Amino acid sequence: MELILPWMPVVWVVAIVAVVVAALVVARNRRSSRPAEAKPIAHVERLTALPEYRSAVRRYRAVLAAVVVAATVLVLSAGALAARPAAPTLVYPETGNRDIVLCLDVSGSMIDYDRQLVEVFGELAREFDGERISLVVFNASAVTYFPLTSDYDYIVSQFDRISEQFDADEGEYFSGTFFGDGSSLVGDGLASCAQRFDTPEVDRSRSVILATDNLVVGEPVFTLADAGELATSRDIRVYGINPGGGDDGRYLEEFAIEFEEVVLATGGSYFAVDDPAAVPTIVDSISAEEAVASRGAPETLLFDRPEIPATIAFLALATLLALAWRVDR
Repeated sequence: MELILPWMPVVWVVAIVAVVVAALVVARNRRSSRPAEAKPIAHVERLTALPEYRSAVRRYRAVLAAVVVAATVLVLSAGALAARPAAPTLVYPETGNRDIVLCLDVSGSMIDYDRQLVEVFGELAREFDGERISLVVFNASAVTYFPLTSDYDYIVSQFDRISEQFDADEGEYFSGTFFGDGSSLVGDGLASCAQRFDTPEVDRSRSVILATDNLVVGEPVFTLADAGELATSRDIRVYGINPGGGDDGRYLEEFAIEFEEVVLATGGSYFAVDDPAAVPTIVDSISAEEAVASRGAPETLLFDRPEIPATIAFLALATLLALAWRVDR
């Protein structure tokens, strides 16, 4: 148990002390300003010596003491209520996240397109809400730039970081992708991205957004078709973005056809990077998939617990009212 506003009891005590002091000062001034009206009474000691009188005085003092105690308890419990007692509780919120791996080819033939693709990926990240997103970059080998996470501030900061590296002409974003024999090994890249999903035993919506020009150099372990079958076997949809799919003539037609066939076979879609329908279509398609509820990361929440001080305050008030009636009698 802890207090959300721990300073409130101090405020109450200061206020009550100020009120009591002011009341005492006013009462003292009134007594000093009144003329002496007391008249002596003969044989008062006989009256005060009577057992009935002493018993009545003891009862009266006891009632007054009980009034003071009840009033003190009432004030303290009210101060505790004002301080908002709360209890920390560990909760596991349910989330309906879909898992999305952004799979980016960072081979030499993609240099002219990576900046635009990072902008597209950043736009995709801003369109989603609640989904877990990961970024994997690949060339001869694949590297997880950041793992699956729903921390969108972190995701956006990572894309901003990559953009800054573009501006500074730095290549940190593709570090670790040269361990292999070849370049732009798309099949290996897609297969690696398909294996980046955690908790494979849990039934979840999983998607890969693959951006590549499919200009393979070398001998991959997985062909693009093999990787597509792997994704299909794991119930992963692949959405393809072809940066060279426009009319600039740089993209070989047979590779484009293969790329499109593979992603469509997984249940996904195929787009050119400059297609204005790419982002909204991909977002709508992924959002249309059923989100599977799962237990999210634990969170510590504070819940107000006024039951105890409220009950004490109620009992103290009831006692005070009863004692006030007793004093009047």
